[in-house]
Amino acid sequence: MDFILWSARSLHLFSVVVWFGGLMYQAAVTLPVAKAERAEFLPLMLHQSRRFLPFVWMSVWTILVTGICLMLFSPRFVFLEYHDRWSMVLAGKQILFVLMMVFSFGYARMFTRVDEIISSRTTGEPSPDVSPYYHRMNQFARINVVLALVTLLLAASIA
Repeated sequence: MDFILWSARSLHLFSVVVWFGGLMYQAAVTLPVAKAERAEFLPLMLHQSRRFLPFVWMSVWTILVTGICLMLFSPRFVFLEYHDRWSMVLAGKQILFVLMMVFSFGYARMFTRVDEIISSRTTGEPSPDVSPYYHRMNQFARINVVLALVTLLLAASIA
């Protein structure tokens, strides 16, 4: 049982670092540099963002599965009872994780829309302006970074 907890905790921490690191790299490095260079919609930047999405989803699903395992294997966990600080912080982390999932789905949908608009421009069809979708995508990325920081602070207080 100790090995299962150790491996689930290790995978969980590794996935959190990968997801948060990827979010920070995307939101704080790649997108601002592309905007400053006016290269947001170049094929190379779109390809980089397209490659980033599966990487993020792999981390998200690993965090979900290992988080559920850690929660269920914890002796402090009692389903739907919030009688101590540990269970209330755990509930807060779960709510923030669900919010991060919602904003990640929003990010993916906005990126898909941006990618469709950019690819329709190459086919010669008239296409709508891509900037509102791109700005919303960036907004979702920044919201996810803030939520991830708050979740990490909650995780530090739960240990």
